Amino acid sequence: MSNFLSVYCQFFPTATQCKGITTTTTPATMSTTAVATASGTSTATPSAAAGNGTAPAAAAAVVGGNTKADILVIARDAASAKNLASGFNGYGIPYSTLAVPQAGTALPALNTSGVGNYGGIVVHGQVSYDYGTLGFQSALTADQWNQLYAYQTAYGVRMVHLDVYPGPLFGANAVAGCCNTGVEQLMSFSNTAAFPQAGIKTGATVSTQGLYHYAASVADAATTTEIAQFAANGQVTSTTTAAVINNFSGRQQMVFFIGWATEWSPTSNFLQHAYITWLTRGLYAGYRRVNFNTQIDDMFLITDVYKPAGTQFRIRAADMTAHAAWVPTINAKMNPGSFYVPEIGHNGNGNIEQAQTANNGDTICAPGSIEYNEIPDTPLEFQKPLGSGTDVWPTTPTAYGYSAQCNNLDPLKVWFATASNRDKFAHISHTFTHEELNNATYSDASKEIKFNQAWMSAVGIASAQYFTANGLIPPAITGLHNGDVLKAWKDNGLTNCVGDNTRPVLRNTANDMYPLITTFAGNGYDGFQVNPRWATRIYYNCDTPDCTASEWVATSSPPPNPGDFTTLLATEKADTARHLLGLYHDPYMFHQANLRQTDAQPITINGVSSKLSLFQAWVETQVQEFVRLVNWPMVTQKHADMSAAFAARMARDSCGYKLTWIQSGTSITGVQVTANGNSCSQPIPVTFPTGNKPSSIPTGATTEQRGNDPYTVWVKLTGAPVSMTLATPIAW
Repeated sequence: MSNFLSVYCQFFPTATQCKGITTTTTPATMSTTAVATASGTSTATPSAAAGNGTAPAAAAAVVGGNTKADILVIARDAASAKNLASGFNGYGIPYSTLAVPQAGTALPALNTSGVGNYGGIVVHGQVSYDYGTLGFQSALTADQWNQLYAYQTAYGVRMVHLDVYPGPLFGANAVAGCCNTGVEQLMSFSNTAAFPQAGIKTGATVSTQGLYHYAASVADAATTTEIAQFAANGQVTSTTTAAVINNFSGRQQMVFFIGWATEWSPTSNFLQHAYITWLTRGLYAGYRRVNFNTQIDDMFLITDVYKPAGTQFRIRAADMTAHAAWVPTINAKMNPGSFYVPEIGHNGNGNIEQAQTANNGDTICAPGSIEYNEIPDTPLEFQKPLGSGTDVWPTTPTAYGYSAQCNNLDPLKVWFATASNRDKFAHISHTFTHEELNNATYSDASKEIKFNQAWMSAVGIASAQYFTANGLIPPAITGLHNGDVLKAWKDNGLTNCVGDNTRPVLRNTANDMYPLITTFAGNGYDGFQVNPRWATRIYYNCDTPDCTASEWVATSSPPPNPGDFTTLLATEKADTARHLLGLYHDPYMFHQANLRQTDAQPITINGVSSKLSLFQAWVETQVQEFVRLVNWPMVTQKHADMSAAFAARMARDSCGYKLTWIQSGTSITGVQVTANGNSCSQPIPVTFPTGNKPSSIPTGATTEQRGNDPYTVWVKLTGAPVSMTLATPIAW
């Protein structure tokens, strides 16, 4: 009998694996036995020999008491805990973290005055370390583990173990460790009955490369249920168990025998939705939503193409017709409740430049497009001294005054003038000429906005169904450290723009799911909102697969092998799946050259070849992968709504909102929503289990449900807690 099993059986003597076992030694004097972990090292069963933290008194093993629905995440260090908690952050579920160093630490108070302080517990790798002659063992003592178990039993709280070795603690036996670098062993969910609200598709395989794991088998079917499998490969010749749910005399835990890395692994970001839903019983403060926003910059401009060098491309009306016809097609491929529309960033000066190339265009479009000498580059994060710089715009015209006759000399503008074409897309300004703004003057920056606003009104884009008036896509994401530019934007009615996630200074350092709010010190201006945006490997200056694949190879270190377009799409698929399944709401960046379609060569996606632009190929790849894995909707928000949602998220988090499960006996009967001062400027989302809506909706609240997403009540707090009763109590 293992030493840990002896400890375990003292606490749960009626468990199946404890039958016939007599225990007399107290946990405080237990020694340990080392076993291997899923990360390839070794760990020991919990014992008092590991760590020196002083723990609070154990929770009384008595049923009852309300429970706060916060999640406790326990890991070896703060960075690991933050990464493990990223899924809860994505949902907006309140959580706390506990870093447990090798020397050990005290547990937080698990309950206070009869109220449980945590509605779920996540532990990474049993927080184990190498203690030399003692071997690998947990830095939590046996007494601390028993306190956690007692708390689970007393309050009906579930636990999740990540990155652990199969053994008696988890009702499983180890079969083999896997895999060496470059060796694949696919993983999939085999049984989602315990967490249907997660919307995960059984049998949908994901990669385990880079995540060392242990193939297992179920040792005790009476207490242990397999929920995920590893497929057979050249190293492990049969299907094996990857994850289980244990029910040890009412104490429930979900266990994954695989390493964890939400910071880079799409697989970890996929798997986490099983335990988030199961741990919370689908009842939590927060909500699940995938926003799929794609922004296409540089519309109406001409782009110098990377390959073949010396060539240019400007999108044609026929290319836009192909994309407009495709939008309903891609929507139909998405899960129920989805809504997708691409968003276009417009540069009106490109319309005037093109019109001038028509017969008599120079005369009709007098005084002509805005032209200036090439602007010297600045360092990427250059901060311009306020009031400095030189105007590059010509002195005339001083205001937009181009005629409709001029605008209509451009066939692309004529195409957008048809409302049914225009409204297949969302629309936003990208400035008038695309002047790089790092060293620009207030005057130039103001004209860039004013002229484009006037042009968008004149040509009808400002009347589009999905139009953003208060936002901007900055040209080449410049001007964000130029206080004169930011002031010019604000003075012309703009409140927000997008940034670039590849530049750390444009991310919010407190929470990467928040926007950056500019400061005078860092940006030269206080209070402008910069929303995060993802770059892709579909480069701005490419219109063919060979072009973007070649640029990818040339700019990567080391270059990808093979560096073809198929590999590029696979790499983009992995990155984007990580972002979408991580519930990041950031839009994705594309450019007008990426929409070349009418003379494109067929591209093969999942075995089907068709004529697609680079942009279409990217979107098709992401949508098909997403639909393969989950049944959730994908929802586009126009830029203004996306920006408002980022601001609302940051505002409601600042309220410190909490959810408490109201319990009676061994059932959750309702919830109570609170916040600092029980007041918040933004409504708080509360998600309910599938098929179990509250019996009534609080005054002032709104409700929402899209497709297979859970039912959410948005609660307004105005000075007092808000309670809701479940239609059907949830039994532990």
